[in-house]
Amino acid sequence: MIRLKTSAAALAIVVCLPLAARAQTSAAGDWELTLATPQGSNTVNVTFTQDGDKVTGTLSSPMGSVPLSGTDTAGDLKATASIDVQGMALDLAFAGKVAGDTLNGTVKFGDFGEFPFTGKRAASKAAGAPAAAAPAAASAGGAGTAAQNATGKWDITLSIAGAGEFPMSATFTQTADKVTGTLSSQAGDVQVNGTMTGNTLKLDFTAETPQGAIPVSMTGTLGAAGFAGKASIAGMGEADWTAKRAQQ
Repeated sequence: MIRLKTSAAALAIVVCLPLAARAQTSAAGDWELTLATPQGSNTVNVTFTQDGDKVTGTLSSPMGSVPLSGTDTAGDLKATASIDVQGMALDLAFAGKVAGDTLNGTVKFGDFGEFPFTGKRAASKAAGAPAAAAPAAASAGGAGTAAQNATGKWDITLSIAGAGEFPMSATFTQTADKVTGTLSSQAGDVQVNGTMTGNTLKLDFTAETPQGAIPVSMTGTLGAAGFAGKASIAGMGEADWTAKRAQQ
């Protein structure tokens, strides 16, 4: 469910094959890559070096620079990298193809699923890590005063600093001040329990991850635009989250 590592949703990268024409038959060079997610796009820079079918390189993002390694076989590029998100390693797996000075493919963000990316050769090597535009946290709400009740379906966005945004959904049922429900993401469903006191929601659950069970606590305040609050993830710190009622 919440397997962090990040972002990210916000943090995409890929290796690619250059043109088949002329002597340029490797992915060597500088690339600008854009990762598309349901919450927006993030752009990062990648530099590749190729030796035979082996590819190595560096991915530069607002989180810093990390090494990449993989293979380029007849135009099919596969590469992996690992980023550190608040003490937890998040594995990225890229697969793409180059067509001239462009490339298309997908990147798998750990257990968060796959996202498409596009890329183009950079005109010149970037002087430093690009400031990837972080998609704005969703919080458009309907007009009027929100009912102080959590019951219903919600579209949730979890924002992890430096990693991007991750979409989830939830269905809550409130009885008096007790709240129960299901939180869903690309990694699966998890049952949650908590309380709603006034306009303050508190939820607790355990996320099952490859690194083991991780306790998570979410607190948020319900306003006219929806919920906004913090998620505390054991061993990894805090992340922001927002939620708005799902369109029926």
